[in-house]
Amino acid sequence: MTQPLIILGTSGSAYDVLDIVEAINARSPAWELVGFLDDARTPGERHLNLEVLGPLTAASRFERCLFVNVIGSDRSYRLRPQLIARTGLPADRFATLVHPQAGVSSRARFGRGVVVNFGASVAGNVTVGDHVSIGPGSVIGHDSVIGPFAMLAPAAIVSGFCQVGEGSYIGAGAMIRQTVRVGACALVGMGAVVVKDVPPGAVVVGNPARPIASAVSPRSRIPSPVVESLPVAANVRGTSLSENLSTS
Repeated sequence: MTQPLIILGTSGSAYDVLDIVEAINARSPAWELVGFLDDARTPGERHLNLEVLGPLTAASRFERCLFVNVIGSDRSYRLRPQLIARTGLPADRFATLVHPQAGVSSRARFGRGVVVNFGASVAGNVTVGDHVSIGPGSVIGHDSVIGPFAMLAPAAIVSGFCQVGEGSYIGAGAMIRQTVRVGACALVGMGAVVVKDVPPGAVVVGNPARPIASAVSPRSRIPSPVVESLPVAANVRGTSLSENLSTS
């Protein structure tokens, strides 16, 4: 029996989710794609051969469905918590999707609503918070923590023992040295080489990375990503997570 799934947003990242679902189902049918919710499109129109079912606020009408978010970019990543909140859904209504050709340690821990793309690598003792997007070819080293709502663009590299703050964005091809902390809501530019901590809300670019702006204060209302009770990644490949999730 397959699980109905609705995609939040119709951005380019929707292609990635379609590819992940297709790859999972090719191994063992698990997901039934129902359609999209998107505030900027007209209900009833078609997108990528699926129906636009309504705005984000309509999510609660689809009681049998799980959801996954694809909204977010280097311009809009800070809005992701508010967009998820608009659905009014509890955490257990969001699916975690892992591409079968991603390399994920059985000793990693995942939250709800995580998307792990083709070719990504997640090492042992990594904690990934809710609604994190891990782009194709990205690498997360051992013992690192990726906070809720963070985004790793394609080929981003986070070395071991790093902390990537809540609601932050790591650009394509960026590299973060081991033990470095990236603050909440910060942006690391494309190809940047980060060798020291990045303050919350900062924008850093270059090699070595240097700040060019501090555009926003971190959202203090977003909960901490350190969730020691999250299930191991072995339980999430191609399925939703088990029920005993908690956040602190």
